[in-house]
Amino acid sequence: MTGSTPLLARLATIAEAAARIASERHRSPLAGDVARLSTLFTEARGQRRPTYMQDPALRRAYLGFFVPHNVARIALLLARAVDEGLLSPSLPPRVLDVGAGPLSGTLACWAVWGRLGPSRAVDLARSALDDGAALLAAVGADVARLDLVDRSLTAPPASWLPDGDVDVVVAANVLNEVGDPREPAPRLRLVHMLVQRLTPTTGRLLVVEPAMRVEARALMAVRDAVVDEALASVLSPCRGARACPLLATRGDWCHGDVEWTTRPPSYRALEAATGLRKDTLSASHLLLAAPTTPAPATGLRVIGGVMRDPRGVERRYACGRGLVTLTGTPRLPPRAVHAGRGEVVDDTVSRGPPPAPRGPGGRSAGAGPGRPSPRRPRAGRGR
Repeated sequence: MTGSTPLLARLATIAEAAARIASERHRSPLAGDVARLSTLFTEARGQRRPTYMQDPALRRAYLGFFVPHNVARIALLLARAVDEGLLSPSLPPRVLDVGAGPLSGTLACWAVWGRLGPSRAVDLARSALDDGAALLAAVGADVARLDLVDRSLTAPPASWLPDGDVDVVVAANVLNEVGDPREPAPRLRLVHMLVQRLTPTTGRLLVVEPAMRVEARALMAVRDAVVDEALASVLSPCRGARACPLLATRGDWCHGDVEWTTRPPSYRALEAATGLRKDTLSASHLLLAAPTTPAPATGLRVIGGVMRDPRGVERRYACGRGLVTLTGTPRLPPRAVHAGRGEVVDDTVSRGPPPAPRGPGGRSAGAGPGRPSPRRPRAGRGR
């Protein structure tokens, strides 16, 4: 499903509609506003005011460029879960999109399934919810069954949680805004609350966080706490490990990549004008289900790039019940070479010894599980 024509076509439709709406909302060049917003997300993040989204130019730049990027990232993660048999392809899902912003999670579910059941999106900023609803209507989705709730997630749960169970909960770039990243308890409470709202047998909670060390390791700590307290079943990215092996080394963190190769011309034009490429989308994530749901225990999740030693022997790091090294003789088999970071390969690939314990410095760029391959600077983190 990750490469399915309907999914990729819907993602292109969303990107085209977002650019069109954004271009109609302000007289200034859209590319210039996108570049300015990207700077506020990266090197000038200390200058970003809490009210920055009240600037009409920045708000429409977010809608026109960053929303399609985030929708694609969430949708391709959901589609990968469908491909791996972890999520039903036949729903139209009842969605709960928390910390929804401009409905990135809701739009992603529409892109994957092509329709939505009765759904709810929750965010403190009503203007962001309205922007997302306008985009959802522009792509032809049925917004009559969508409930917009402008509440903080710190408000009493009864004021924003739906009454019944839901099929898919999306929490994208939410946990990193909850408390201190060194203390998982507040995040754990929110995760547990959301898991309890899932349909018992088929419901899934997708948590998406930036592929950055602090945020990803905080998510990994939540993952271990969820397992220790039996609050949920971890379906992805893990493949049977009791504890996350990457937490043992301070320099490592877990993330994966998804490829978005069908960006429409209008979006590619913005990329060219700003120098911000979005062909490879990186994220850290957890896919959770009710505690009684069986978790995957076979297969190996690729967590590093291809390495080659002076003798020409190829290796890649992967994770199953623990860290393993996929080893070639001397070349790795094609399925292990071509798998993207975050994809699953079968257990039959030859394995060498697991990675040796290391000090706090981490692995070199592009080699280890927690270091993104060298590429263009990231262009922001929003929902």
